[in-house]
Amino acid sequence: MPSRRRLLGLAGAGLLALSTAGCFQPMYAETTPGQGSSLQDSLSQVEVVFAQGRVADEVRNDLIFALTGGAGNPTGVPYKLFLDVASKTNQASVVSPLTGLPEVEIVSVDVSWKLFDAGNLKTPLRTGKASGKASLDSGYQRFARARAIRDAENRSATVAAESIKSQLASFFVTGGPTSAAPGATAPVTTAPLTPAPKS
Repeated sequence: MPSRRRLLGLAGAGLLALSTAGCFQPMYAETTPGQGSSLQDSLSQVEVVFAQGRVADEVRNDLIFALTGGAGNPTGVPYKLFLDVASKTNQASVVSPLTGLPEVEIVSVDVSWKLFDAGNLKTPLRTGKASGKASLDSGYQRFARARAIRDAENRSATVAAESIKSQLASFFVTGGPTSAAPGATAPVTTAPLTPAPKS
């Protein structure tokens, strides 16, 4: 009977689902209730070293928050992370036909990072690169444009920090210092467009 075959098929699918339910575990899931995950513990053992410049400091602060969940930058921990941050603003190809001025600009934040064992700051355990981009409405007021660029830099810094966190998570999940190969590079991610404030 078709109904019987249907019931047998549903029962088989249910048994298969139950048998595989314990095979998958989220990357950041707790391994023991109340004790947190080993990955989160590893990420919170990374001290992000001070980086010079406003945008670099923005990346650093965002990264510290992403790695520790707001617990602050740790000290005396096994790992140190060094950042080299550069930001730039480029005019996009969208130009106003009336004024000849660019209507859209692209702000990019590029980060090179190196992870070291705290006891050996000569040879990095892992290196990588991360980028964040954000577009902005140029506007026509000088101060409005300056503020919009600053906001776009902040958004790009957040994107880059999240990318670095993902690279570090991959590093620790795949075995950490014992199996890492240097030179990982993350894809560029673009933040959404936010119009410049008009004044």
